[in-house]
Amino acid sequence: MNKLLFIGNTRLGDAVMSTGLLNELSSYYTAKVTVVCGKVAAPMFEDCPFVENIIKINKKKYSMHWLDIWKKIRFNRWDIICDLRSTPIIWLVRAKKRIVLKSSGDKTHRIERLAKLNPLGRLPIPKVWISKTSLSEAKNYLNNKTGPFIAIGATANWPAKVWPSNNFVSLIRKILNFEELKGGKVILVGGPGEEKVGEDLYKKLIDIDPINLVGKPILPTAAIFSLSRIFIGNDSGLMHLSAATGIPTLGLFGPTDDKLYSPTGKNALFVRTPQSPKELMDIPNFNHRTSSTLMDTLTVRMVEHKVKELLLSSK
Repeated sequence: MNKLLFIGNTRLGDAVMSTGLLNELSSYYTAKVTVVCGKVAAPMFEDCPFVENIIKINKKKYSMHWLDIWKKIRFNRWDIICDLRSTPIIWLVRAKKRIVLKSSGDKTHRIERLAKLNPLGRLPIPKVWISKTSLSEAKNYLNNKTGPFIAIGATANWPAKVWPSNNFVSLIRKILNFEELKGGKVILVGGPGEEKVGEDLYKKLIDIDPINLVGKPILPTAAIFSLSRIFIGNDSGLMHLSAATGIPTLGLFGPTDDKLYSPTGKNALFVRTPQSPKELMDIPNFNHRTSSTLMDTLTVRMVEHKVKELLLSSK
């Protein structure tokens, strides 16, 4: 059995998109894997059967966290190192083979870039590993409610990417009348620290009693997705997580580039604002951390039509 060191990402979305490559490498090289990744991304690999160790990146000033990582990996003899961060430390440890995703201005989709590292020569479609424990936890959250379940991801890691909550409310009320979703139960999802968004949206939909799971752990949330009929949400890590489970997934795009980050999977689509990311962000004093939503021109009707298309194509 070979030993593979996989140096991955800190953000959830990037980590999810890397799972297909990790799966392909482990299979091709018959390898047990040590994953290096951020704390937010780490749960993605906890249920993976061939991952035997996860080393979490605790960021420090001047990138000193890489010294900490090096100290933890330096005495191992690695058969393969796959580095998605192009870090210098991989040249300071012993390895028979190194596979490196080079930093560049490459304007192709993230999955297409990762495909260049795949020894099997194909797109490494993201996947998610869900244990019986995670699935059981998800079912407990549902508390015997029945579907079809409609997962709604109304959060994102910066405000400009967030579709207005009133639009989500209008959309939800419309799609609950779709034949494929009649009698459906809405589930609100989001990451830790985003609970207020879930609470505010819940209050606006209190008459239909949605299930508010915003803030729940990643793996049970992935299991929730696997039980759902559809996911609709902003460009986010949870959007990519949903697509990786294989359920119909619709990503909403505005200031981020769908050409680089659209959801990948057999049942994944996206819909975006009429304006390009460059056009949206070409405003005075734009700051992705503080500027308010740039998603206003993505209408409820536009999203509604795309939901119909997705449901029809995934029957």
